[in-house]
Amino acid sequence: MAGKTRYLSILTLLSVVPLLSASPAQSQGISAAQPSVAAVPSQAASLAHLYWHFLMYQDHLDTKASERDSQGKEGKLMRKHLQGKLGFSDAEFAPIRTSSARLASKVKSLDAQAVQIRSGGPSSTSHGQLKALTAQRQAYIDAEVSYLKQTLAPDKIGVLEAFLARYFSPANAVPHVAPTQPVPTAVHP
Repeated sequence: MAGKTRYLSILTLLSVVPLLSASPAQSQGISAAQPSVAAVPSQAASLAHLYWHFLMYQDHLDTKASERDSQGKEGKLMRKHLQGKLGFSDAEFAPIRTSSARLASKVKSLDAQAVQIRSGGPSSTSHGQLKALTAQRQAYIDAEVSYLKQTLAPDKIGVLEAFLARYFSPANAVPHVAPTQPVPTAVHP
């Protein structure tokens, strides 16, 4: 349980923090009088990367929903959260659910292998082994993207990719805003 939470925290940090645009203040037309935004190096996320995060998040929701169901609690809202946002029927969303479970299983296996390699400490071969696992993860992600593009209707692919760009793209992440001046408090008579 703690491992999954740690994994999701790391996943979130890896996907959002380094990928914020370099100049959100400029792109939003914020003047110098407004709060400043810390600049972070810009790095575009690939569509496959967005699919990866989406599919892993769906698997997390499905897992948590199943846990709730087994405890006699309602898990349906959690399970269908992203499906509802996309406006997909159960049949339209089924390939996504299948893909997310398959990818999560494969990624967990790769993560376990990486932990084992790291436990041996740095060596002349460990870097190459970890690099190979990263390449294998990317191959698994690409295979799931291909599967979904072959399985879903073209209009549903368009809806899904627009959703990914809107909600999973780091360019749409809310940057941390540090005020340049104290915020005035309201005086009540």
